[in-house]
Amino acid sequence: MKKKLMFLVILVCMLTFVGIYMIFFVMHEDNKIINDEKNYADMAISTTNNIIFIKMPNSINFDMMPTLDKIGVNNEAIVFSIKAVNSESNYVIKLLDNNSTISNKNVRYSLEKNGLLQGIFTLSDDGIIDTGKIKSKEEISYTLHLWLDINSDVKMGKLSKKIQITDEEFILDNSKANHPELINGMIPVYYDYDKMSFCKSSIENTYQHEWYNYEKGLWANAVTVDVDKRLDYINSDVGTEIQMDDVNAMFVWIPRFNYEVINDNFKINFVTKDIPSFEAFSFNNKELSGFWVTKFEAGIQDNSECATTSMTVKCNNSDNMLIFKPNMLMMNKITMANLFYNIRKMELKNNIYGFIGNGIKLNNDGTISKDNNNFDIHMLKNSEWQAISLLASKNIVGNRSNKTGMSYYEGKEYTYDIANYGPMASTTNNVSGVYDMVGGRREYVMLNNANGNIFSKKSNSGFTSSVKKYYYDDGLNDLDKQLSIKYEDYYLINNEPATRGGYRGMQNNIFTMYGISDYINKISNETNSRAVISVIEGDNNG
Repeated sequence: MKKKLMFLVILVCMLTFVGIYMIFFVMHEDNKIINDEKNYADMAISTTNNIIFIKMPNSINFDMMPTLDKIGVNNEAIVFSIKAVNSESNYVIKLLDNNSTISNKNVRYSLEKNGLLQGIFTLSDDGIIDTGKIKSKEEISYTLHLWLDINSDVKMGKLSKKIQITDEEFILDNSKANHPELINGMIPVYYDYDKMSFCKSSIENTYQHEWYNYEKGLWANAVTVDVDKRLDYINSDVGTEIQMDDVNAMFVWIPRFNYEVINDNFKINFVTKDIPSFEAFSFNNKELSGFWVTKFEAGIQDNSECATTSMTVKCNNSDNMLIFKPNMLMMNKITMANLFYNIRKMELKNNIYGFIGNGIKLNNDGTISKDNNNFDIHMLKNSEWQAISLLASKNIVGNRSNKTGMSYYEGKEYTYDIANYGPMASTTNNVSGVYDMVGGRREYVMLNNANGNIFSKKSNSGFTSSVKKYYYDDGLNDLDKQLSIKYEDYYLINNEPATRGGYRGMQNNIFTMYGISDYINKISNETNSRAVISVIEGDNNG
């Protein structure tokens, strides 16, 4: 009897232990994919005429509960590869629905491609997880982790998916805008709204790290960084966060276009270099695919002598180190001429931005001795301002500010990156655009007046001699005339340089042009500008 009783006790204990183990096992299997070897294809699966899957799971099935990203990335991996059999192909990989009870918007995933983490994402409505091009005989490996978003309103559900591959070309941007042309030192970036910061992008416009889409108002951005962090960022993975403290300049790509006027509206047509375009896309008799413009007006470091002393003699010279990023003190108390020369010096040898060049001396005419690179950095011309304006949203707001990247909405100031408010000071009404073209300080544009005397000693520009003609526009162009721009009172009579932007209340808009009436010895406290990079095939000889 005692033996039977002991046996029953042991049996009950064992069953209890098994029960507890099963509960524990089930609790920890909620985010486990059913991916035993029997659920994988025994051999490569041909899915197109040329591309095959290798060791692809027949199906993906999850019982899911809301999970933190840092936990979800450790879920059991879905591993597969694709291989091109005969020729190079485009491809699109999707997760197709297979009677899921969880919508894509609630699914988070991480993706590794050939061992490199692409990032953590929310599954899109179309289910696409990657697009690209695969070479003949090339094999690309993927590792995928899936989980239910911790913020999902779904508390539990079943995710059931199948992986599909098609050999089609996926084009993110159907606008036909020319691909951005980076120069040495520039790092492509996109804005990550989860991190609320700029991150490194691929030089390609990939699905997971969308660099640009001019069709929907997403403009390509790039940055330059301080020398002590430059190699780290250049060699870093796509998706690496770019610390704003390391940045010294931010740029936006303006692709080549021409325009039509239809019912008093401008219709933009992006075009290649062999098709006539708006005049801003020619430089020194060379045709451009586009140009880069600084995202923000020229700023200075808080510890610079100009900032700490506020003395005109410390500001009004051609040796200021200009920084083009948000929340910087505006460069002012400087003549138009000295600001022009400061911007041209960005191209000299051993500059802080990482631009490659052998130029050793800036000449009065704006040329640089021993300049042999394939780009040119100069102060914004009137036609270049117009090009940006033509692309811009009509709903830009702005205010007068002493710092770069500030915006104005319903009587309040906001920094550039605050959702719904800051981006309203951008040309795109999102973080990708050019800031402060309405608001901020008024900005010099390189434009000679009808009398041709902006470079005379009588002019308030501060120039004592003329610069090369490709650094300025000569008089009003057709667009100015179409818009009935009027600024003769300042522009012709007082010999004052033309300015754009600034804040003049309700009369202000992105096409507004002013002179400056507050000059003291040719110096204005009101005016700033920004830099443009023209990328040119061959030696620019400038």
